[in-house]
Amino acid sequence: MNHGVPYFLIVEILGKLTVKSLLRFKCVSKQWFRLITHPHFTDQYLSNQRKKDPRFLTAYFKIDRATKHIVIASMVINGISLPDTRIPYRHQRMDDVPHDGYHMLNSCDGILCFLGRFKIIVLNPSTREHRILHQSDVDSFSPVTNPFQVAINFPQQQQQLGFGRDLVTKRLKIVKVFNPYPNIGPLLHHHDYCEIFTLRSNPKVFWNYIGKIPYKFDVSSPCVYVDGAIYWFTDDIYHLEKTEVIIMLDLNMEKFQSIPHPSCCSNRQRRTMQLGSLRESLCLAQQVSDCELNIWIMEKEKSPLVTWEKLYCIKLLSNDLQFGVGFAFAEDKNGSFVVCGGDKVYVFNENGENGYLVHDQQDVPISFTESLERL
Repeated sequence: MNHGVPYFLIVEILGKLTVKSLLRFKCVSKQWFRLITHPHFTDQYLSNQRKKDPRFLTAYFKIDRATKHIVIASMVINGISLPDTRIPYRHQRMDDVPHDGYHMLNSCDGILCFLGRFKIIVLNPSTREHRILHQSDVDSFSPVTNPFQVAINFPQQQQQLGFGRDLVTKRLKIVKVFNPYPNIGPLLHHHDYCEIFTLRSNPKVFWNYIGKIPYKFDVSSPCVYVDGAIYWFTDDIYHLEKTEVIIMLDLNMEKFQSIPHPSCCSNRQRRTMQLGSLRESLCLAQQVSDCELNIWIMEKEKSPLVTWEKLYCIKLLSNDLQFGVGFAFAEDKNGSFVVCGGDKVYVFNENGENGYLVHDQQDVPISFTESLERL
């Protein structure tokens, strides 16, 4: 049903449409359905979306008398004029989500992950598809050999989840790092434990128990997914080896290792820093003061050596980015650097022009890309 239009041209046109339109066009014909749902097309669509202007997103759980739902609030940074332009958020309701005190973790290829007390939700807000995973649905180890059986009712500060993609198998994975002995205390336990859940269509898949790892992570600092790996800060108090600051987990090999860190990590407290992703590389945001922000980027050469370079040194117009408060940052297609935090979005151009835009949300944001990924 091409009506004389070349196939490659149809693919190119469809690749420029929104997810909402593509979901409707799947009903046009069986050929279009196979095309839009084909892994090659979904991968190419995601690649195209990454080239667009940055999109920031926040989420919060709302309960009223009639329903329970998650509200997704998103905004796109494009067509901006400086200074003092207000950016509206687009709100989207995800209904009938069981209440479990969720908070949003990082995103990966357009998929969001929410951690609750007993459940984990994996959600594609573009297609509105989601899966609910029960934290207690783990394989039947004995309580002696599986500390997670003790840990399933931990307060959220005793555990941290990472979320990312295995680039070899192309599967999404959820990584849980936790302390199985909270009553003993971190002074006597200088390492954490780990489990990994691989998202498959089979509903009976279980958590893969990795066991003890030789690191103590900072659960108050969010981890970040970059190019097939998840990165954490170590706990600057309880982790014994003080030269180990950043830990990487390769999601394919499922192996942890320490990596070199920028020089700014040596003499400054970890609470002034935040890990992030730019240009498909790991980066680190360092708040030098209330009004100054440095961005470091990791450069990995063809050799195993890892080096860090200071990418930006930014002077903020006010002290909106307070220490310890999460914020998001990205680059737009014109080369401007964008920081989203508090109720403002700061834009810094290469020609030195800078300013900020006001938006309607004050929740901790993340950068986000639309996706056709199925769960």
